[in-house]
Amino acid sequence: MPSSSPAVALERPTGQRRLVRRIFSAPALIVPTFIAVHIWLGVWGLTHYGWPFGDVTSVYHWWSYQAVREGTWFGLTDQWVYPLLAMIPMLLTLLFSTSFGLDYTVTWLGLVTVLDVAALLVFTEGLRNRHRLRLVWWWMAALLALGPVAIGRIDVVALALAIMGLSLLEHRPRAAGLLLAVGTWVKIWPAALLLAGLAAFRRARRRLVMPGVWLTAGLAALAMLVSAVRGQGLSGLATLFGFVRGQTSRNLQVEAVGATWGLWQARAGDGSVVYNTEIYTNELISDSSVAITQGVTVAMGLIAAAVALLALVQVRRSREPRLVAAWASLALVTALIVCNKVGSPQFEVWLIAPVLLLGAMRAPHWWRPAVLVTLIGVLTQVIYPYWYGYLLNLSEWMLWVITVRNLALVALMVWGVVGLMRLPRVRR
Repeated sequence: MPSSSPAVALERPTGQRRLVRRIFSAPALIVPTFIAVHIWLGVWGLTHYGWPFGDVTSVYHWWSYQAVREGTWFGLTDQWVYPLLAMIPMLLTLLFSTSFGLDYTVTWLGLVTVLDVAALLVFTEGLRNRHRLRLVWWWMAALLALGPVAIGRIDVVALALAIMGLSLLEHRPRAAGLLLAVGTWVKIWPAALLLAGLAAFRRARRRLVMPGVWLTAGLAALAMLVSAVRGQGLSGLATLFGFVRGQTSRNLQVEAVGATWGLWQARAGDGSVVYNTEIYTNELISDSSVAITQGVTVAMGLIAAAVALLALVQVRRSREPRLVAAWASLALVTALIVCNKVGSPQFEVWLIAPVLLLGAMRAPHWWRPAVLVTLIGVLTQVIYPYWYGYLLNLSEWMLWVITVRNLALVALMVWGVVGLMRLPRVRR
């Protein structure tokens, strides 16, 4: 054979890989597939057992109806479990569904699909960034792994805002700060991403934080105005921030990471699962549940402070603010899940944002936490909605499933901290 044959043989796979990369970064393939994934999840959730869109169909619909018909604007006139701006997508869904004679849940699915496509466009820089376009395939895989609940809760709205905010974090900090602030006023967890950004990008801190300050001030002024008109003095502030008290007063939910050992104890007879009719959750009641609930809340604050401090140290040592923001985001968001007294299945959708940021920043071995997040999604879908009854009945096989899932979440949090610690130092 000619002496050039080995070189040709070595070049051929490279050419094939380039072709594959071009195909899988083609917007003409990615965007329709992205929309198809959302349609598939919507159809699956509407037609299969488990009622994964139950919150949208009943609770969100009822809340928005109460606002329009009865004047009960949750978060403004009445205390609520969510921040005030969570009402906006619910009201928009009601507006479009009634205007066009559509089903409320179907309209919700359509609106979140449009919002996710907008997030895709921002994340991929208008479909021009081929590297980020390839990352969208993992985004779709993560949604499919978690199942219909990934698009059937208010968390998906916060996720889209978070992805857009993270995409603009480095070059447009004001827009990023505004998007993350709005996301925080939809569902609290994007505040962790904002904290990571503030720790990493020192020169942009004012531009990152001020949009949120002005937004919060505006909402506070609106709340006080409404309470004054209603003759309730300054009670509007208590109503506006009522979601904080609502979260701190909750009991330990059965899906929470902190409830893992308690579930095994309950199976042995020490404790029980009780349904809370006020907030529609199943809670673990045992001799240790109160102490665990208080302990995880304290741990959340301590871990968040420690990660933020570590990020401040690492950004000075490594001079890599993008990687610091990415690893800190993963650690902080996962800590919010691990140290949460609530463990709703949709929480796992939060993990998509920091992993996409890790991939976009080309963090070393970013695909490893991506694989772990996908596994966490699969295990979560096994738990809810299809076999949730086995968890409530404390079946042994299901307790093993949720134990493995919860251990994987702890491992992911540790992975984020280790990734932050291992950033290479810059020699001076």
